[in-house]
Amino acid sequence: MNEITYKILLGALVIAMNLIRIYYMTRYGKLHKKIKEIAPVREKRLTQMMTVAMAVPGLLWLFTPWLSFGQLALPDGVRIAGFAVGAYGMWWFYRIHRTLGDNWSPVLEIRREHTLITGGPYKRVRHPMYSDMVLWLVSFALITANWFYALTFGAGLAIILTVRIPDEEKLMTERFGEQYGEYKKRTKRLIPYVY
Repeated sequence: MNEITYKILLGALVIAMNLIRIYYMTRYGKLHKKIKEIAPVREKRLTQMMTVAMAVPGLLWLFTPWLSFGQLALPDGVRIAGFAVGAYGMWWFYRIHRTLGDNWSPVLEIRREHTLITGGPYKRVRHPMYSDMVLWLVSFALITANWFYALTFGAGLAIILTVRIPDEEKLMTERFGEQYGEYKKRTKRLIPYVY
């Protein structure tokens, strides 16, 4: 296959990801339009950093030859497998949002009406959204077959995972107390049965 095919496959996954997120962002805005919620500066910076780490090299790979220095000679089968991982990841992304429903928020926050979700994607891991982002990293790295893109995306994701997970767990413990403590005992952070 030629590179155009892989560019189309990556583009399709990115469009799917953005459509899912736009839908839930719009829904969040309608549900909470009366509440003026302002994300802390650190939250905004983390989101911007992840966007840059993922989107900028992705766009450069899609539309310019500038990242050609990082190309790897991966077989077509491996790159197609990367797309399959990404398609699964986008289905999982939708399912996570759907499971969270009105509990989903683009920023770290606990509202009065929040409930603790422990089923569906949350049955075995506490942070399936981040687990899904790891799938995206694998998928996008295989589709692009570009070590530089994998490195920048991976670095951004590592920072997000290192900073956000402890913050989220602290918020959940403060809000749900022992109920969250019991949930933590029977689940892993990111990878079922492993971590």
